[in-house]
Amino acid sequence: MSGIDDILAGYESLRTGQEALYKDLHQHPELSHAEHRTARRVAGQLRDAGFTIASGIGGTGVAGVLANGSVPAVLLRCELDALPLREATGAPYASTVTASDASGREVPVDHACGHDMHMACMTGMATLMAARRDRWHGMLITLFQPAEGTGEGAQDMVDDGLFKRIPVPDVALAQHLLPGIAGTGATCPGPFMSAADSIRVTVHGAGWARLHAAAHH
Repeated sequence: MSGIDDILAGYESLRTGQEALYKDLHQHPELSHAEHRTARRVAGQLRDAGFTIASGIGGTGVAGVLANGSVPAVLLRCELDALPLREATGAPYASTVTASDASGREVPVDHACGHDMHMACMTGMATLMAARRDRWHGMLITLFQPAEGTGEGAQDMVDDGLFKRIPVPDVALAQHLLPGIAGTGATCPGPFMSAADSIRVTVHGAGWARLHAAAHH
């Protein structure tokens, strides 16, 4: 059995707990910059696995370091936040959460982009790696980024002294979900799905009341 197969052999014993974590995160989504409960949940999972935790980075960011040698240092990154969308999946664990957004509006909140799955996968992987340190050598850094959906969370962490609180990695890898490739994994050299764009549209025109009044004159 290879080192990877040996590490993954422990997956079935974690599966039930990781599925429960996924559903819990899915039912309790939090908007960008407000991922306080989510950050505590993932930090607790990492701490239980033996990681050294740095929290509150760039607001709510969390990093866990598991030293099993000094090199290579590999950083794996995922996200904490959810989106201001209403869930319509009909799943028994669907989100019914609402929260105030940055402008003070009450909005529905949903993990529509799969960050809950990312976190469940990352914490499960961290637990498996920690349990089989005899099968690998180096430093594993797990990073949970806030405010990915609004585009500034990564820079917030760097500006808050991220690399004074964790080792500088030799390589950094991110994960995401794509429809149509369930059950498979893929890698790509260089940046991939790394852009963040926002657009604001202002529509100028007459309101309904003004148009209604004009129509009756």
